[in-house]
Amino acid sequence: MTDHYRTVRREGLFELTERGSRFIGICRPLTSEEDALELQNKARQRYPEARHYVYAWRIDSPSLLQRFSDDGEPHGTGGRQLLDALLAEKIDRGAIVVVRYFGGILLGTGGLSRAYAKAARGALSKAGPVSFVRCELFMLETDYAVFHLLENRLGSAGFFQETPEYGVSVRQRVGARAGQTDELRALVMNLSAGAAILEPCGESWIEDSF
Repeated sequence: MTDHYRTVRREGLFELTERGSRFIGICRPLTSEEDALELQNKARQRYPEARHYVYAWRIDSPSLLQRFSDDGEPHGTGGRQLLDALLAEKIDRGAIVVVRYFGGILLGTGGLSRAYAKAARGALSKAGPVSFVRCELFMLETDYAVFHLLENRLGSAGFFQETPEYGVSVRQRVGARAGQTDELRALVMNLSAGAAILEPCGESWIEDSF
């Protein structure tokens, strides 16, 4: 089972026009192969008069699976460019569809490849690439003096911290990446002289920004 993955925050939309042809890129996160098929179907429903619906997607759970299609465009001019955009950002769980309305002027294989690549990169940028890591979560409870010591040390050591709750004592949900739980326990116990409480409270995928 993986301890991290990279996806996008939201659905992103990007549009460009190249010599009369309109390219509309759509990028969104995935949790399953069904999500990818749903995106393709919705693109066809949203843009029913388009000529092509080129796509690429990747999903890494439960195992790596990726697909791409030129959807009738000359071989190698569309789907591969979309997949390359996902790979360049190391996206593990994401899909891109680029819809094309033909403008009456042939773009050639080079022109098509560049247009599809640009639409894919634009949609991906709008969707906002983001990484997540699997964390073991704990509820930390301690007094104010110890918490002030711990707060900065936990942050500088790379542990996840939620907003603390202040009452008679301080409570805060904290998290450790895979392989760091012993380090977290040792840090808390050492700085609190064993007085702090650190109770396991499950695991979660946390945005890798801490």
